[in-house]
Order: sequence, then C-alpha cells, then structure tokens
Amino acid sequence: MRNFRVDEYAVSPVIGVILMVGMTVIMVSAVAVSVFAFSIPESAPQARIVVVEAKGDIGTTALYKNSIMLKHKGGDALNENDTKIIITGRGYEYSTGSDPDLTSARDMRVTYRDLAGENCISECDNEIVEGTSWDAGETVTLYGSDGRDFELYGWHNNVDSKWKLDDGYIVSVTVIDTITNQVIAASRVTVKHP
Repeated sequence: MRNFRVDEYAVSPVIGVILMVGMTVIMVSAVAVSVFAFSIPESAPQARIVVVEAKGDIGTTALYKNSIMLKHKGGDALNENDTKIIITGRGYEYSTGSDPDLTSARDMRVTYRDLAGENCISECDNEIVEGTSWDAGETVTLYGSDGRDFELYGWHNNVDSKWKLDDGYIVSVTVIDTITNQVIAASRVTVKHP
C-alpha cells in the first residue's frame, strides 16, 4: 500500500484571499457610514445686495437724517424673518435713554435681527420691507432713529442700538441668512452728509 502525502500548501492562499476580501468590505463599509452620516448643508439664498448710499448728520436729532439705502439687484427673494443685517463703521451710538455722545466718534456695530419691522415706535413706518420678503428690484432704507431693544405698549424692537453715522467714514453692511448662518452679501460705502 502506498502512502499518499497530503499537500496543505493550497489552504494558505485561499484563506488569505478570504481575509483580504473581508477586510476590504469592512473598510468600504466604514467609509460609507462616515460619509453618509453627515447631511448636506442647506444653501443660503443667492442675492446681489448693494449699498446705494449712506447719509449721516451727527449734528441733528431729527429723524431720517441718518440712513443707509440698500438695493436688491437680483437673485432669490429674502424672507423678512430669516434675514439679518449687520452695520459696522464709524459713528455714534445712542446710550439707553439719552442723547448720543457727539464729542467723539467710535467704531460701532449695529444689528438688525430681521427685516420684519417693528423697528420704531411712532414716527416711522413699522415695515422695513413691503410684504413678507425682500424681492429683486426693491430698495430698503435703514434709519438712525431705530432704537434699542425694548418693549413699550406691546411693541418690540428688532434693532440692537440706535446709531448716527459720521460723515466721510466707510460703512460696511453685511446681509446674513439666519437659517444657514451664511453671508448673502457684503458691501461698503462712504458716508455723505445729506
């Protein structure tokens, strides 16, 4: 009777291939889980907003002497409740319950939390935009008479501080979508005396 020798060399490559295929499947699964676990961020509305003019008159307390006019030059309509405007530049901020300090200009930052209006008490129109959205071709004017956040007779203010612009300085205006927290537009203009 003959003794047959058993050849075990063929087992090793088969097990190696099975292990390599298994590791590849696990690595592809791990990458797929990590990639698809994150949601695609929502995009902000696309609009071209420019500052048409900025007027400043620090020597008067009359309404509407300080204004920034913005124009929607095209793109998506901006929802009044989802649009925030930040104004930065040089000027004078009112302190609560008093006149502004007119002796020294300083850097200022004023935020309009939305465009829904309710931004002044009696002498100006409560709406910043007509209707519920800011559409292409429409102009918005922000006045220095807008005041600090307060509640009086049921009115709520959506502006964080009053402001007066200093003539000759540059003012930057940034329009932000509050849903995505992305900048829609940024523009600069030099303040002129009315």
